[in-house]
Amino acid sequence: MPNAAASANVPGPAGRALAWLSEEPVEARARVLDFQRFLLVYGAVRSILWASLAEEGRAFLLPAALGVGVAAVFALRGRSGLRPARWALPFVAGQALWRFPFTANHLYLEVVCLSLLALVRRGAEGREERDEAALALGGLRAVTAAVLFHTGLQKVFYGHYFHGDFLAFMAGAEARFGRVFQWLLPDGEVARLASLDRNQTGAGPYRVEAPLFVLASNLVWIAELSLPVLLVVRRTRWLAALGAIGLMVGIQVAALELGFALLFVNLLLLFLPGRWNARLFPAFAGLLLYALAALAGLVPGDPAAWNLL
Repeated sequence: MPNAAASANVPGPAGRALAWLSEEPVEARARVLDFQRFLLVYGAVRSILWASLAEEGRAFLLPAALGVGVAAVFALRGRSGLRPARWALPFVAGQALWRFPFTANHLYLEVVCLSLLALVRRGAEGREERDEAALALGGLRAVTAAVLFHTGLQKVFYGHYFHGDFLAFMAGAEARFGRVFQWLLPDGEVARLASLDRNQTGAGPYRVEAPLFVLASNLVWIAELSLPVLLVVRRTRWLAALGAIGLMVGIQVAALELGFALLFVNLLLLFLPGRWNARLFPAFAGLLLYALAALAGLVPGDPAAWNLL
């Protein structure tokens, strides 16, 4: 049943929709706090990497990294409720504005998530805070489904996934894509695609005849349009979440865009029964700490190649 107490705080269909996507207030508050802990640690590491690797703007980026880092420490301590998200929001929003119009999509998503957490009122306590946290959880889930659906809709309008044109282009343009898609293409096809002049005019010869490759290209947008619908339905929610996580992992094998993947997988974990954000937090935190260690030269790897920024 929808959470009636939470829906009462937001009138009309919007309140009922958020309540339908939420959980009971006590459980919702715990899950939102789990997500906040990841979100702020993620934002702090991303901010530190950005401030360290940026060629300009450090006078702004370093204080922003410090601000998000302090908020993350309070979130890790777990005694400040959802206030750390409110403290971090101005710094992260400032980063998004500072980089505009070249702001990464996952940075926009980070700002939206922090904004939803920050909507829990400063003076809310007890049952009132739990009800508002339940609405925040519903909002996070709604945003997740909307973003996933939009990515599929974008691919449909783009038109270059139906025949595999875009993935064929990427297989030739990027070695990371070529290493993955060579298993779906005939021998020598990746080499042919890599030899093409990517600046030529006209439609371009980025068509392949490998059925499995074309099928994989179409399954991406089909999944991105259908899984959000299943995420909204309670009975299929956990199965759709697992499917979406599998889709994200499959995409990242080639794309290696960890900035978006880490954030979006944690959003998808909010749809699974149980506190999976808390259970998997050590693994995610370990990946982020590895990026910092690589930045310091303590372990091998190039943190800039992780596309966290």
